[in-house]
Amino acid sequence: MSDHSSAMAPAPGAEARLFLAIERFPALTLYLKFALKAFQKQLAYKFEYFVGVANGLLFIFIFTSLWKNIFDTSKAAADISFSRQGMISYAVFAMIIRISMSQDDLGVMGKVRSGQIALDMIKPYNFFGATLAENIGGTMFHWFTRAMPILAVCMIFTSVTMPRDPVNYLLLILAWTLGYLIYFMVNFLFALLAFWIVETFSFQLMKYGMFTLFSGGIIPLDFFPDMVRPIVAWIPFMSVLYVPTAVFIGHLQGAQAAGFILFQAGWVVALGICCALTWRAARKKLIIQGG
Repeated sequence: MSDHSSAMAPAPGAEARLFLAIERFPALTLYLKFALKAFQKQLAYKFEYFVGVANGLLFIFIFTSLWKNIFDTSKAAADISFSRQGMISYAVFAMIIRISMSQDDLGVMGKVRSGQIALDMIKPYNFFGATLAENIGGTMFHWFTRAMPILAVCMIFTSVTMPRDPVNYLLLILAWTLGYLIYFMVNFLFALLAFWIVETFSFQLMKYGMFTLFSGGIIPLDFFPDMVRPIVAWIPFMSVLYVPTAVFIGHLQGAQAAGFILFQAGWVVALGICCALTWRAARKKLIIQGG
């Protein structure tokens, strides 16, 4: 009888199978909780959410208007590899991708200053992984509540259209993931400076300036002078916004797109090693201070 009843039992649904699969990896469950907690934390700031949406739409309006005017009045624009419509699409999607990559780059620094970092070090989880999970949770909030509504508004009120080739979306997922990891690890390294330097504001300001100028969020790599372009191409900031945006709109294709994505992957490995070494040195620094 028991054999018959077990044979007639319904198979677990997709959600149940996913839950059972996650349960087999306790570490994954822990980091998912970190991400969920960060997502829920963002829900508490409703006013900031509406301000963020309005701010994103304002910047898109400013940048698209600026580039329209440049292409309509400047003869030099004809020498650029972007078309007028392509540049407008780039401005819109670069801003949306920038919004989607929003991260808490002051959290680690705050923990170091308050001393909470000492408690995180003795807890049974990887601090780098937990910090990444928290940022991913916040990023998912910005994806669904800010980036997607802004994209919908742009699709209605501008001439921007979504790519039709599925390859563009696959390249976007890959390039966005690599760019996100690069951005996170750069933020993580700058935050770890708080172990050695009491006031890190000047370093944070330098990072913001370099990211704003060299990431491609405002000015694509194609617009830099020939003497400066190789330098900009070899630093990691370009991989954060320029590469995901350019492969998505089809500005980078084929072997060229693959080359840029491989370049991103190389920076992920290099920055990962730097983060591991710097974190190890930071742990020793904290032990010496407390010893």
